[in-house]
Amino acid sequence: MSASVKKNRFTNPYISPLRYPGGKRKLIPLIADLISRSQPVPLFVEPFAGGASVSIGLLEAGCVENIALSDKDFLVASFWKTVFSARATELAEMVLSAEITLDNWKMIKRAQPSTEIEAAFNCIFLNRTSFSGILNDQAGPIGGQKQQSEYTIDCRFNREKLASRILELSELQERVVFVECQDYAQTFDQVRQTAFCQDRLDQVLWYFDPPFFEKADKLYRHTFNDTGHLLFRQLLRHIEGHWILSYDDVPQARHYYSGDPGFARVNLSYNARIDSNERLSSSEIVVSDIIAELRRRQGQGCIPAMGEVLSLKGFQETISDNALSERCSERAV
Repeated sequence: MSASVKKNRFTNPYISPLRYPGGKRKLIPLIADLISRSQPVPLFVEPFAGGASVSIGLLEAGCVENIALSDKDFLVASFWKTVFSARATELAEMVLSAEITLDNWKMIKRAQPSTEIEAAFNCIFLNRTSFSGILNDQAGPIGGQKQQSEYTIDCRFNREKLASRILELSELQERVVFVECQDYAQTFDQVRQTAFCQDRLDQVLWYFDPPFFEKADKLYRHTFNDTGHLLFRQLLRHIEGHWILSYDDVPQARHYYSGDPGFARVNLSYNARIDSNERLSSSEIVVSDIIAELRRRQGQGCIPAMGEVLSLKGFQETISDNALSERCSERAV
């Protein structure tokens, strides 16, 4: 196993330099296990990249060979474009020398960056100094406008760790097929046209984490309305390759997807417990054609049916992060 895989931990809080609302870091072991029980993944595509924790965690662990990212938010897309480019060192130096003050926060909040490097820096600055990492215009600074809280505006901005992580991730750039600022439909088209994917579109694995159904307008700069959620569901039915979808567990999402044979509810409080009998305190919906196929081929026992429970906490005690990494790496060889 490579050194990067050995040191990988899916629970590492710095998998992504970005603190992203609705981030799915806790789902990585579950997704890694699904991959290990399916086919090798030459390309893992995340069209709603956000913090990109899932893509990065799987790539570093050797669970997938390459990744492709896109996001409609110019700040987010610019950040990942820069991280996986020759300008990553420049961005890391900007992070190291950043002055974290309320005045700078206000100035950057108002800014309209015209270059990708400027947008990349503004992204990580605002993400690390705003409440819950929210980039939406409504989000205020950590500690409030009067900075009277015990948590001040710089409490989440560890310059050294962030700069180091940016440089570490930049070393993976040869395994990043593309990063684009675009919507999911444009990403579908780009993957189809990418020479890398010719003759193996059926091996591509898509991971979708669309904007929430509820309160999305308070969290993100680009969201779906009801029509947008419906159009996405319709397009999902025609996708080439395998796919995994995660959504906030709300009645609308269950209405759309509970009839799918790959539907499951995941309790994030337990780092993923599937349970459909009760309203979970911190829950997520996961739907995947891989889950549906495993249930069909291996029976309901391999992935619990509705009403049964899969405790990923217990699962992680049995199959450690390193063991999953080894299994994924073996599949990639």
